Amino acid sequence: MNKIMSLLGSALLNRRIVGAAILAVVLFTLAVDLAGLVFPCPYCRVQRFALGVLALILMLKSYDALWSRYIATVVGMMGLVVGISQNFNHIKKINNGSFDWSALWIGHPWILSGLAILALTWQLFLIFDVDRRSAR
Repeated sequence: MNKIMSLLGSALLNRRIVGAAILAVVLFTLAVDLAGLVFPCPYCRVQRFALGVLALILMLKSYDALWSRYIATVVGMMGLVVGISQNFNHIKKINNGSFDWSALWIGHPWILSGLAILALTWQLFLIFDVDRRSAR
């Protein structure tokens, strides 16, 4: 069990594996969106763009260069602001009593925006090497 957890932990810290997995999800959701199988959500499109750009940066050799980090900061924060705004709009519906709890499943925008927020944060952590120990 410790071996499995160790492998999972190292895979989640491998920027190329994380970038490739997120890019695969982004390309799949882009195809579903372009095929017209889902509602054309502007929030989702911005988050998808941000996830895709950060995934491409993660797979670059110079992911930690200044220009890469600048682009990652601007695009990542844009995606986070949009994702948090979408999530907050659903929380407002919960407080108003107009939230449809029966429609809550993995494809619900509230769940998907929460997952996008988690993925964007994880990608930014990997780009900025948050897992490195302090030089103290």
